[in-house]
Amino acid sequence: MKNYLLYIVGCALLIAACSKDKGNYDYINIPDPSLKGLDTAYFATVGDSLIITPEVQLKSGKNDYSCFWKIEVPEKAMSLDYEGQSLRIVFGLGANHYNALLKLQDNNTGQAYFFKFVIKGQTQFTRGALVLSNDGNKTILTFIKPDGTVQPDIYNAINKEVLPGGGMQLVPIRNQFYTNQLNNYWITYSGGTTGAVQLDANTLQRTKYLADNFYTAPSVLKVNSFLNMINGVTTGIINGKMYIGATETAPFWPYYAFWGVPVDGSYNLHPNVLHNLYERPNDGYFFGFENTKKQFIRFSTNTFFDTTYTVLGNTSFDPKNLKMDLVYMNRFTDNEFYAMFDSVGKKIELKFGLDFSAGKSTFTPSYKRVFPGANLLMADTKWAISPIGVFFFTSNDKIYRYNPVNDEVKALDATFGGKKVTMIKVINSNQLVAGVEGSIYYLDISVGHNGENPQQVSNIPGLPVDVLIREN
Repeated sequence: MKNYLLYIVGCALLIAACSKDKGNYDYINIPDPSLKGLDTAYFATVGDSLIITPEVQLKSGKNDYSCFWKIEVPEKAMSLDYEGQSLRIVFGLGANHYNALLKLQDNNTGQAYFFKFVIKGQTQFTRGALVLSNDGNKTILTFIKPDGTVQPDIYNAINKEVLPGGGMQLVPIRNQFYTNQLNNYWITYSGGTTGAVQLDANTLQRTKYLADNFYTAPSVLKVNSFLNMINGVTTGIINGKMYIGATETAPFWPYYAFWGVPVDGSYNLHPNVLHNLYERPNDGYFFGFENTKKQFIRFSTNTFFDTTYTVLGNTSFDPKNLKMDLVYMNRFTDNEFYAMFDSVGKKIELKFGLDFSAGKSTFTPSYKRVFPGANLLMADTKWAISPIGVFFFTSNDKIYRYNPVNDEVKALDATFGGKKVTMIKVINSNQLVAGVEGSIYYLDISVGHNGENPQQVSNIPGLPVDVLIREN
């Protein structure tokens, strides 16, 4: 009974207190502050000042406010934080995209407002073209600025080092799953003993030699070819063996993308290796040609499966016993592989399809025939493919387009002053870059065009062998 009494008294006191509360509960909606002079994106050059001074007008009373700035730096797993009504810094980050945040605090009310923007870091090498060429017994790297200014032998100028001759490839390194920024390049070459060097993509300073990317480097390093992978590692065909970059650590860890031992197995790989890991990064395949046994072989992402596949369809050729030397091969889809072979002087074209998905392992030949442009092929013919399903190949001072659907072989209109074409590279379905001694040319290969009126860039030392176009 006593407990009930206490409960009743307590409720009465609470009701009395509420009845005496005369507080004003009409809330006033304060409009957001007016903010001018803050863009959604800023370009910042490394080493230059970055100054952002927004104009703020509060609607709550006197213009008393504070600004807090945050720049996220994912490659270092940290942020840079600043305080002040202006952001005034010397930009010292890399040529990446950085998400940033302005926190605007109204000191009259304590209310905070948040504004997002992006800082796009860049260096003098963020936009332009890099050309790799051979000049006698030297490998030369040249940079072409967006305005067409040529900086020949830029590697030597920056690193005070002459690269051995036999330049082969410029290979970009970009991890599309982590920051998706272009961080480094490999330069590969056949001369000397070092095999390759890696450069910082934003400064062109050497970051390592080939041997430095191994846990324990082989005593002999002969680079056959490099493949840039979607996860920021490089697959190396070195000494005829396949090396897969390590992914066991975080992408920013020093040993990420290092090589250990090659994929185990008895094989001698041709440099021309294909894969579908951009489409299927977790369960794709590598596909290659065994130089000694003259057969097509396959790998998973880290295992050698040799010729353990089933041949279906017609018997126009035996992929496990080809008895020919591979010249070039490429793929448009898993159903459209093409390979060009030399068979005791005859130029042979093969078409076939693969299905190595979901536990399957089938190889389906389509045809074997003499290549329609066989009479044009030379020992040093260069090849490239376009995303629209056509090939380009060189023959002395000419470039030809080959359409395997209708067998058309057609010369492009571009002429190069009688100089032999030493490089072709398709940049996209609209543009091809060709190289001859001393120059590169930009060719229009879009629908309705046939490479006419090429744009020439001169003062390239030696014979171009590779090119990379960088737009950001």
